Amino acid sequence: MRERLRQWRERAGTWLKAKLARAWQATHLWRRRNLAKLRHLLRLAAAVFFATVAALAVMPASLFVGTVANIPAVTGRFRFTNLGMDWPGRIFRKVWTGMADASRRRLHAQLSDMATPIIGERRHVGHVCDDPGADTGGPAVTESTAERGGHVSVFATSAEEVANTYAAYDPPAMAAVAAEYKGLPDAIRNINGAVMALAENSAIYYPMDPAMAEGVAQVAQVLEATAAYADELEPTFRQVHDLDIMRLENPRTNEHWWNVGGIDGDGALWAKPSVLATAAEEVSGVYEQWSPEAHADAATNPAMVVGAEYEGVPVGLEHLAQAVTFLATRSAECYPVDPCIAEMVADVVHGLRKAVSAAMELQPAFRRLHCEEIDHNENPRNGEHMWNVPRDGGGQRA
Repeated sequence: MRERLRQWRERAGTWLKAKLARAWQATHLWRRRNLAKLRHLLRLAAAVFFATVAALAVMPASLFVGTVANIPAVTGRFRFTNLGMDWPGRIFRKVWTGMADASRRRLHAQLSDMATPIIGERRHVGHVCDDPGADTGGPAVTESTAERGGHVSVFATSAEEVANTYAAYDPPAMAAVAAEYKGLPDAIRNINGAVMALAENSAIYYPMDPAMAEGVAQVAQVLEATAAYADELEPTFRQVHDLDIMRLENPRTNEHWWNVGGIDGDGALWAKPSVLATAAEEVSGVYEQWSPEAHADAATNPAMVVGAEYEGVPVGLEHLAQAVTFLATRSAECYPVDPCIAEMVADVVHGLRKAVSAAMELQPAFRRLHCEEIDHNENPRNGEHMWNVPRDGGGQRA
């Protein structure tokens, strides 16, 4: 009895250690992300400390200059001036903005680099299977859509419409440009909504290897990290252009006297929504009513239709990156904005390119993990249809 109890304890200990090791390995990526976010918060706290020290360092000089500037015997006038009084605040904002921006960029780069290769769990037995017809090249951005077996990717088609709509849009005033900066993270999240829907469908409804759902989810994580970085764009824009925005939101009496070139602005444009975000809303629900079976035919079965969607993900994301590139280029060359705004938009484009790189692994992984099924569809054996399963999936063993 004692020996059996000892053996049971040993087996239980071995089982528990294996479970803990597996859980520790499964949460590795989660722990890395949260550690990166914690370090980001610590860097922000350090930025507040150093900005406060810098502001306190210039405060004596600020008080001295402000006091001297208000002595009538020195200035020769009886008029109050706030010369030097804003020095501490300006120094604080400059130090804080520089350190916080650097920390956000570092966090964005770390989160975007945490995508892992797509590795399936299935082990093929009996023979080594080559990857039939694999295409490991980059997304065909020169093509209008992603197509395989006669099926056109609905995601790539919808994203292409977003890029075309935004390429033809010319904001008439800076109020409309500000709306684009504000709506940029919403546009990315709208696109990401379709990617997350594809990941969910791959895990629940589609007969795919679990690694495919994980791979699509990784692309969604990179997009969400990019959107989180884009969230900082609009607050930064309002901070560096506070005077310009004040003139639009709270104009003083006869504020138009400060207009350049004698051209009056259109105040109604300030409440205009983002054209990019509005166009991307159509992509968010692209998979809500979409069914692979509705697009299948005798030459292309529903599973291959899903494969075409995997192939269309990097193409669609490339279209989104091109649309944001328009905004980055115009911000750097056409719009009267601070150079840091154009740099932040360019960083968003860089994050979208990383999502494209992660998505480029989907279609090769699909063909690698399902090479036998694909080979049977593309090169069927005699009487291949005899292996077809019932629609209800019910093959039962005797």
